[in-house]
Amino acid sequence: MKPCNLLVLVTIASSLALVACELAKPTDGEKAEDLLIFTVGTDETDGLKRLKRSAEQFNVKLIVAGLGEKWNGGDTRYEAGGGQKIRILRDALEPYKDRSGLLVMFVDAYDVILNADAKEMIERFHENFENNRVVFSSEGFCWPDKTLAAKYPLVKFGKRYLNSGLFMGYAPEIYKILTVRKIQDSDDDQLYYTQIYLDDKMRTDLKMTLDSMARIFQNLNGAEEDVEVEFDDSGKALAHNVAYNTHPVVIHGNGASKRYLDYLGNYLGNNWNSKTGCVACNEHKLNVDALSNGGQLPLVTLAIFISRPIPFLTEFFAHIARLDYPADRLHLYLHNNETHAEKEVNEFIAASAYESTNFVQRSSEITDRQAKEGAIDYCIAQNCDYLFYVDGDAHLSNPNVLKLLISLNRPFVAPILSIPAKLFSNFWGALSPTGFYARSDDYVQIVQGERVGQWNSPFVGGAYLISKENLAQFRGAYMYNTLFDADMSLCQFARDNGLFMLVDNQNYYGNLVAADDFGDEVQRGRLYPEMWEIFENRQLWEARYLHPEYKQVLVEGAEIEQPCPDVYDFPLMSERFCAEMIGEMEHFGKWSNGKNSDERLAGGYENVPTRDIHMNQIGFERQWLYMLDEFVRPVQEKIFVGYFHSPVEANMMFVVRYKPEEQASLRPHHDASTYSIDVSLNRKDIDYEGGGVRFIRYNCTLPCDKLGWSMIFPGRLTHMHEGLPTTRGTRYIAVSFLNP
Repeated sequence: MKPCNLLVLVTIASSLALVACELAKPTDGEKAEDLLIFTVGTDETDGLKRLKRSAEQFNVKLIVAGLGEKWNGGDTRYEAGGGQKIRILRDALEPYKDRSGLLVMFVDAYDVILNADAKEMIERFHENFENNRVVFSSEGFCWPDKTLAAKYPLVKFGKRYLNSGLFMGYAPEIYKILTVRKIQDSDDDQLYYTQIYLDDKMRTDLKMTLDSMARIFQNLNGAEEDVEVEFDDSGKALAHNVAYNTHPVVIHGNGASKRYLDYLGNYLGNNWNSKTGCVACNEHKLNVDALSNGGQLPLVTLAIFISRPIPFLTEFFAHIARLDYPADRLHLYLHNNETHAEKEVNEFIAASAYESTNFVQRSSEITDRQAKEGAIDYCIAQNCDYLFYVDGDAHLSNPNVLKLLISLNRPFVAPILSIPAKLFSNFWGALSPTGFYARSDDYVQIVQGERVGQWNSPFVGGAYLISKENLAQFRGAYMYNTLFDADMSLCQFARDNGLFMLVDNQNYYGNLVAADDFGDEVQRGRLYPEMWEIFENRQLWEARYLHPEYKQVLVEGAEIEQPCPDVYDFPLMSERFCAEMIGEMEHFGKWSNGKNSDERLAGGYENVPTRDIHMNQIGFERQWLYMLDEFVRPVQEKIFVGYFHSPVEANMMFVVRYKPEEQASLRPHHDASTYSIDVSLNRKDIDYEGGGVRFIRYNCTLPCDKLGWSMIFPGRLTHMHEGLPTTRGTRYIAVSFLNP
């Protein structure tokens, strides 16, 4: 059975009995300014903790009744029930039953947030319901018995039907409602209150009414579009009912609206302030540095999963290796399900020195779900304090990420990670009706860092930290819904069981890698498929494939080498790019024959033939053309001042191979271009001897011996040139004729 899911006037377990007795003593001249709020909750859930925190923020007296009691009221998420709440509330309220001046309020325990102090609640009660003794919240659904709808009194404006999750009134009248008839634990509490309210005599005698326009109470089910967050002049978050232009102060996520309450709860209850930012973020923080200095850091299982083709794993593992956390306080659990990743995975494991390592190899035929369930079991078996889950597409470039997350001291917390320059991230702000992604009103502001704090999210992936206290509850979560993928299953499990998943953007933790289309490049048989990632993962592509000195070329005032008139030489591509480009070309292997006849060209004739492979033959034309426009054109505009052509155009982009026994040199010629580039792809005097370029008109020769450097020079008319003989080995250059 699930714990009662509705909120109820609260009570006194044995630990609160003395407090209750003191409060129950009659007082002289008792004033109606007294207010007690009750709730009924059998388990200390995240939702109940949220309610208690909101009460503390506004210094409201909240009595929680029923903690530790076995729940017999049914699973009220899916069926009628909850009568046990009435019994528990009745017992808790009994000491106060004769206090005619005492106002009491009942709220459900697991899905309610308070957003005002007692003074404001009392004032609203008197201002709006001065002729009433009991006020119930209202909603737009007649539940659980729709046939009773016609019996409800008409209302002038607003919601017509009673909701039992929130009500308020004087203690004697409330107690009479709770005791007017018997109820079983398994009976429905809302039906109980409804039948009393629909009794004309009782409604009149007890002066009962509904808060039809949400002046105090707001039930969200069916009214989510009516309620939004706004901020007052002090920055305090308010719930604004735009339909009635009211600002309710007790918010209830009844029925299917619990996810929307989680969204509102990121702000309400003094959780986040538009002036001062996140109020709740520092309330539970741990001093991890003090733990490190005074003793051992928490023991963590680092669980890494590579369940699909993912680019840039070398960089991923480099970030993992740089985590600022003692290796002897880390247990490694790693599951790889991809052949493409085996080299990087094996190298990482060989170089690691963790306290223990559990490597679940691809050949073990364990599914992704099973592997992730295994990580939970492994962490528990190692008596770990935390499970740190990391997918291969989560690049944790902040080496302090693990310490920072531990310091937040949350049962489940994730770093916000997004794809650079895009809005795609590892969390969702809202859910669609089918359980998939929907964008919340604040999603963009959170992803872009305009709002900073901790955010209760319906879905989290990529990387997250689960504490030891919560870990056992997640057993079976990845198998919970096999219609979804493993992470969606886990998140649905958390939502359905009231386990909050927080995401944090108070620090920059790293970024996500775009991997959705990477498998297509792997399937095409690329040796180095990351070369094709310039569009999807430009930042990583630049870091891996641009020459490390390239950006210095564009610094204002920086000079670019000019070894011959109007012939410049600058660093463009990295050593790794050069090697991988040669590898891809040789892997493709279809070099031209070096003759004038060339079926690859529109006219079928090449005036100055070379042994080459065109970029379009290996499917790299679009990527190379983009590279030329983004990284070569800015250099051209700097050196050939006054010439602009954006985007660049190029039909001839190819890699040339020079070998003494094949084609060693190239006769003098003009390029069919406005300007050209030649990139040296391998090393002179190591991979080959000879080579170089001579510009005929200037009788000027360049050795072209700097790996990854590119010549850039005018094409037709002024810069006739020839390729000098390669005398040993094999020379490779990447040539492009720009703006023909």
